[in-house]
Amino acid sequence: MPDVTLRGVTLAAPCRAGAGRCRVIVPVTALLPQPAALQAQAAAAAGDIVELRLDALADQSHLGLVWAVQTVRRAAGQTPLLVTLRTAREGGQAALDPEAYAALLETLCAKAAGAFDLLDVEFSAGPGPCARLLAAAHKAGAAAVFSEHHFDGTPATKAMANALTAMANAGADIAKLAVMPAAPADAARLLEATALAAARRPETPLITMAMGPLGAVTRVCGAAFGVCASFGTAGAASAPGQPDAAALRAALQAQSACGLG
Repeated sequence: MPDVTLRGVTLAAPCRAGAGRCRVIVPVTALLPQPAALQAQAAAAAGDIVELRLDALADQSHLGLVWAVQTVRRAAGQTPLLVTLRTAREGGQAALDPEAYAALLETLCAKAAGAFDLLDVEFSAGPGPCARLLAAAHKAGAAAVFSEHHFDGTPATKAMANALTAMANAGADIAKLAVMPAAPADAARLLEATALAAARRPETPLITMAMGPLGAVTRVCGAAFGVCASFGTAGAASAPGQPDAAALRAALQAQSACGLG
């Protein structure tokens, strides 16, 4: 099946556009598990999926991460939980090389199986680590989001489409791409690349966005180009340009009513 359904929340593949509305993912960025749990309650109320940013936590040991995931799981209730360990090479706070990154997340999958529903996997980690983490996520009962982030600019349109296609070809349950535009045309190219990837691999759900003020439009209108989810905030943002989750939900619902996603 092309769609990814988590605790009753469907992330629709492009070939099923209109089958499920574009979902709102709300990040949790607290330093400690208990404040993260409070943020998760607000995130669950504001959005469809809660994202726990593991790299924001003060305790980066595998025991600390497992405890945080389990704590946030309880706070999020039945709202699906995405866990993300963003490395410094992709704009995050975790100073890990690909092998250490993969090993830490493999341990998390083994020890916190069932506590999360989506695992972010940085595609830049390489084929070996990505394949291992895909298998580990599935064994833990979670779907894998292969992701790529460009905080320094916007690649060529063909390169962006190729990146999303490569993630799908590598077995990603969901493919994600984030870029930083330098001009409005860059945001338009991101949407074009999304549409190209959706046409090539219509069975793979996509999440794409251009960050910052120039990319704000892509967070709202991406559903019309094949995007299944967008990020909004219920407090602190995890990337530049994330809008308020309630405002984002209202905009996405308006589009859905018009048949645009």
